Amino acid sequence: MAQRKSETRGGPSKKKGAGCLVWLVMMLVTLLLFVVNWDVIKETLESTGFIEAVGKSGDAQGQGDGPTSGDDQPRGDDQTRGDGSLEPTASPEAPRVVSPSPAGDATAKPTGGEPSDTRSTGRPEATPSTGRPSTEAPATKPIISPMEQVKATRVAVLYFIRVDDDGAISRHETKRTVGASDSPMTDALEALMAGPSADELGRGLISLIPSEARLLSAQVRGSTAYLNFNEAFMYNRYGIEGYAGQLKQIVYTATNFSTVKDVQILIEGQPRDYLGGDGVYIGKPLSRASF
Repeated sequence: MAQRKSETRGGPSKKKGAGCLVWLVMMLVTLLLFVVNWDVIKETLESTGFIEAVGKSGDAQGQGDGPTSGDDQPRGDDQTRGDGSLEPTASPEAPRVVSPSPAGDATAKPTGGEPSDTRSTGRPEATPSTGRPSTEAPATKPIISPMEQVKATRVAVLYFIRVDDDGAISRHETKRTVGASDSPMTDALEALMAGPSADELGRGLISLIPSEARLLSAQVRGSTAYLNFNEAFMYNRYGIEGYAGQLKQIVYTATNFSTVKDVQILIEGQPRDYLGGDGVYIGKPLSRASF
């Protein structure tokens, strides 16, 4: 009988110990899960505003409990000195206000009294020159060797006309430095048709070739030079002597080259019988012996 009573008394105590052990294990597991998932729990609390709401309610409760210190009291425009008198407090510096720039101004002008970089018109001041040399490379001229300079020009023999005091027309030879190309005869004829230079005019030389006349093309076949002129070559205001004089200038200048013996005159690519109507016959090649 005594043995049964002792067994009955020991049964409930064992059950209570096992229950406490289960609760302890569950608390440890819960704490472990709380620590492991702390980042997720914190993010959830912040997103729901729970922490902020709890903080505000705690601050409000703390302010309502107990007297507030002198530092926590709101301050007005004046403070109380140690002797009980009021001491005015310095007002905080007013923030600077930048007024919007009017249309056309380069920049906004500050109102705080600082110097502005613009004039009253709003246009930026011209930056003074520092005197530094420009970084742009100057245009360079092509370097021509002395040999190329010699090849760039040549001396041509040209023939102009001189009118004597008695009205007689005579032919005169002159030498001039002209530009050089692959066609020396063309260079000489174009210089001739450009007229006499100032020095040649000073020596009394003139040209009877019409000023509107132009050399269109020049070809040498065998010993004959085929010179093609525009229609203006057909008209000379000096009459028959003028026609003869302009032909002499052309023929003598062209035949000064050793490979040319005579000249065939063409007008706009076509042969003509006479220069100036019934003037000088040009239907066949002309040589120096033709005059």
